[in-house]
Amino acid sequence: MAERPELLEVGRIGKAHGLRGEVSVRLSSDRTERVDPGTVLSTARGDLVVISSRPHQDRWIVRFEGIDDRTDAERWHGVILLAEPIDDPDALFVHELVGCRVVEVDGTD
Repeated sequence: MAERPELLEVGRIGKAHGLRGEVSVRLSSDRTERVDPGTVLSTARGDLVVISSRPHQDRWIVRFEGIDDRTDAERWHGVILLAEPIDDPDALFVHELVGCRVVEVDGTD
C-alpha cells in the first residue's frame, strides 16, 4: 500500500459569512486552486468538500458540503485546513526546504 504524503496547512476558517453557511477562509498558500469547487480539504474534525468559492478582499468566501447555515458555519471558526502537497516541478515549497543544508556562496554552512 502506498504511503500517504504528509498533509500541509493551507488555510484557516474564519468567521461565518451571511446566513447560508459560507465562511471566510484565509489561505496560507498562494495556490488558489486549494479552494476550487470539488477540492477535499482535511481538518481535525474530518474532511470538507468545497462547493463554491470566491475572492473577497484578502480572503476567500467558501461554501463547504455539510455546513448549511450560519450556526453551522460559526462552529467551524478557527479550524485549520490541510491538504496534500502539490506536485509542481517548477515550484519550490517551504516543506521541501525543511531539513536541507544551507550554504553560503563561499561554501560555508
